[in-house]
Amino acid sequence: MLSLCAPISRDLSRLWQAVLGTLELEISPHHFNTWLRGTRALGIDGGCLVVEARTAFNCDWLSQRLASQIRGLASELWQEPLDVRFVPRALGEAGELPGALSLARLPAPQPPVIGRVNCDFTFERYVRADGNCLAYEGCLDLAGERGLPISPMVVYGAPGMGKTHLLHALACRAVGRGLAVACLSAEEFANRYMTAMRANELPAFQASLRAVKLFVLDDLQYLAGRSGTQVELVHTIDAIGDDGGHVAIASETNPLELDLIDRLTSRLASGIVTRVEPFRREERLAYGRQLADELGAQLPSWALDRVAGLEIASVRVLRGAVHAAIGLARVDRLDLQRLDTELTRVALCAAVPASGLTVSARTIVETVARYFETTFDAIAGRTRTEPLSTARAVAVAALREQGRSLAEIASLLDGRDRSTIKGLVEKGQKVLAEDGRLRQHLAV
Repeated sequence: MLSLCAPISRDLSRLWQAVLGTLELEISPHHFNTWLRGTRALGIDGGCLVVEARTAFNCDWLSQRLASQIRGLASELWQEPLDVRFVPRALGEAGELPGALSLARLPAPQPPVIGRVNCDFTFERYVRADGNCLAYEGCLDLAGERGLPISPMVVYGAPGMGKTHLLHALACRAVGRGLAVACLSAEEFANRYMTAMRANELPAFQASLRAVKLFVLDDLQYLAGRSGTQVELVHTIDAIGDDGGHVAIASETNPLELDLIDRLTSRLASGIVTRVEPFRREERLAYGRQLADELGAQLPSWALDRVAGLEIASVRVLRGAVHAAIGLARVDRLDLQRLDTELTRVALCAAVPASGLTVSARTIVETVARYFETTFDAIAGRTRTEPLSTARAVAVAALREQGRSLAEIASLLDGRDRSTIKGLVEKGQKVLAEDGRLRQHLAV
């Protein structure tokens, strides 16, 4: 038996923490806590990562069930092929391992990433606009592009406005610069914190998270009212800042309006707090062109202009509108009427509440009624004079676009027969295709 010939490097310890961080997301909490909790990397023996587990039984289980997965993760992070071997704690404590371990000869590993970073989101793919320029420039500063960055950087706005895109673009750029990064949603941060508390491993959780140079947290609103987790977040922000690191946070609501403890609010207010605003028409047009180019699609200018006329706040929903146009173009069915039908559907989807519940049929009819300055009862009634007849047709077409059956619509509109409903659908679709202002009203 030969003793360890080199001390365990901090890089190797970080490597193993990064492996554990990924595995914690990929396997069940029960398996992670039973077999991986408390493991540590002891060294590298001739290209083999030696990992200490609690017992010989644990070593056997890990060798049979997770060795391949761990081998792949470790090799990717270390940037050199690594095998993996598990040894029981008694052997590790004796400080004796088979073979001489050499750490100095290997290149430094990739910086650890706690959580996940989606590098499909880049600064280059982000459309800079008047409503997001402060958030964009602030994140570029945090990425080390120029000047002295201001931290923390807090970006807030409605869902689908591109906040997550900015955070991941920042995190990916930081990883590329060789910085240790934590990129978590607020829910993940809270769950990791509570898991560490229950397992009496809070110091390890704090040490790994507070050692990063960039801490990115999404969906801050999830922590509203959770004072204990907020206190931990305050300590995390302070520790990272004291060590020269930076913090970027996104929220659906202005953090100053959330139920946050004063200490957290004051930390966030000391940096930049900026709202991401919806695109204007010319910015929606630029986004549509960029997305079509990325997908290798050729959309005519009239189609892009039609999409840009859809006044919706969510970039995510706008992307759906561009995709709808591209889909029609790819099957050679792109014309004004079909595109407007698809845009109406997209606009109605944008009106679905955040809870995911379907907009009620009555709400849709009432929305149409407000546009035509009439009432739900009048549309549901039997009067055929204009503009009431047109309002009824538009309501029927909108309900049909939402997926309501002819029978449901007939029941809602005073028991009209299906043939009448079909005729109203056709008339309503034509009105919607010709009246862009009405279509935008339905998207509000």
